[in-house]
Amino acid sequence: MPYLLPRCLIGAVLALAACGTARLVHKTPYGGVIELEGDHGKAWEQANEEMAAACPNFIVVREGYEPAADARSGAMVYRVRYECGDGPAGAAPPPPRND
Repeated sequence: MPYLLPRCLIGAVLALAACGTARLVHKTPYGGVIELEGDHGKAWEQANEEMAAACPNFIVVREGYEPAADARSGAMVYRVRYECGDGPAGAAPPPPRND
């Protein structure tokens, strides 16, 4: 019985490590930024669903590690930047990017 608790704890940690989430950081009518956390494959699945819901004709324009919001900490986060292929219906073209 003394070994039951550590084994359960290890199982819970492994189960959580397999989770992945996609968090919307910024959204406009022309695209947005999504941050991926945890399991990369599962997070990408969720990110694809969110991007397709926002604009079915989306294009990933950049992905990779970027400094976190608190740049002084030195932490890096994985972000996906996407644009809507057609933009919203009847809207003016998007403003030029400053990349």
